[in-house]
Amino acid sequence: MKKNLYRWGILALLCAGTTGLLTSCSENIDMPEPTLPGTDTETSYVIAAKDDGTSYLITAPSLDKGTVTVRGKGTEVLGGSYWLFKNQKYVFSLVYNKGGAGTGASYYLNATGKPIEKYSYEFNRITSYGTWGDKVVTVSTGNSKTTDTEGNIAQALLFNYLDENTGGQTEGSINAENFLGNGEKVTFAGLEEANGKLYTSVIPMGMSLYGIAQWPDKVTDQELIAKTDGGSASGSYTAGMIPSTQYPDRAYVAIYSGKSFTEQPVIASTDRIGFACGRLRSQYYQTIWAADNGDLYVFSPGYGRTFTSSADLKKVSGTKPSGVVRIRKGATEFDPDYYVNFEEIGTRHPIFRCWHISGAYFLLQLYSEGVEGMMKGTEAVVNELAIFDAENKKIVPVTGLPSDLAGFGGEPYGEKGSMYIAVTVTGGDKPAFYKIDAVTGRASKGLVIDAESVATAGKLAIQK
Repeated sequence: MKKNLYRWGILALLCAGTTGLLTSCSENIDMPEPTLPGTDTETSYVIAAKDDGTSYLITAPSLDKGTVTVRGKGTEVLGGSYWLFKNQKYVFSLVYNKGGAGTGASYYLNATGKPIEKYSYEFNRITSYGTWGDKVVTVSTGNSKTTDTEGNIAQALLFNYLDENTGGQTEGSINAENFLGNGEKVTFAGLEEANGKLYTSVIPMGMSLYGIAQWPDKVTDQELIAKTDGGSASGSYTAGMIPSTQYPDRAYVAIYSGKSFTEQPVIASTDRIGFACGRLRSQYYQTIWAADNGDLYVFSPGYGRTFTSSADLKKVSGTKPSGVVRIRKGATEFDPDYYVNFEEIGTRHPIFRCWHISGAYFLLQLYSEGVEGMMKGTEAVVNELAIFDAENKKIVPVTGLPSDLAGFGGEPYGEKGSMYIAVTVTGGDKPAFYKIDAVTGRASKGLVIDAESVATAGKLAIQK
């Protein structure tokens, strides 16, 4: 798996990987720090955990067995909303901070195998993130410096580039208005590097006051324009704008061939699925992943169906079910012969998030109560996992998880054809990693973490 990220939240999220696992155990058998030969190629598993309100990084020689504790062993770190492992050199902690500016830090393993802070960062608000070359990139949509004669502010895609080698950081922005030619502002969800290109899912978000003034012909129905202010938090809107997309049943992927977002990307689009991202409030989770052969798989939960009109606001409701489509390696448009409807196979439940394991196998995190559960928003239950075999268009439910499952940690970690996911239970046992076989879907309990909660795991090399 190419990325390891972590989100603390009220919804159960998932850790997936080919050699990682989550387990729970009532015993507190202390496992000593791994003793590793002093070579640059030696690695250790690094785990992000939290206890008594404090975040830690701890190390372990294996995710398959034993117990480690943060008490007296872990390194206190910045508590990340997301964790991102990069090139086995650094792990980045990225803090969402709700609507405020983001903060972050990077950590490495020193010569003794201990996690040490390398650099700290401050950056613009973050709603999605990823990597591009030697940079960690954060993305959000916000105000630009452009206004019209009425004072309406144009929206921009705002980027922060965090340099892994120097600790330097730069900012950039491009126009988010009418990005797709339909008059709507957009945001990005996830960054996937493959085939010498960068792929990102483009999410249309309705029309701003600026957009409506500039492209009035792009308004498909005047009744969609909000007549009063409304909504709350990330869903708040102002009278005169269109708060949600007019195109919920289309997916768009921008394909960049250069090294900068300032270039003009190729846009691939399809109406076989709705927009491609996982959602939790203002956060946009990546649901586009490349298989080992370079084919890009684009997954959609089918969120357009959650756009329902009220007495105060009319919305365009989507109809597309949760599904997946494909862009072949080297292609710039969707494969017309590939489509899978997740609501016709497996448990017939829509996806919430997904991750690449290995080959053409993917780990799916599903809405356990189906579409009805998805309609509950932040109250939805997402504690069902399955393996998707993309080549054979087959879903295998994950089995072997504890019967008293309470939820998952953050991002999964994968290696050697397995995924490791952090699991919490209701019975009071400690969180643990479970190792999920990509072919059989069978989960087995592994490393137990003596902490209140676990975010994610990854592998770092010792640096001399």
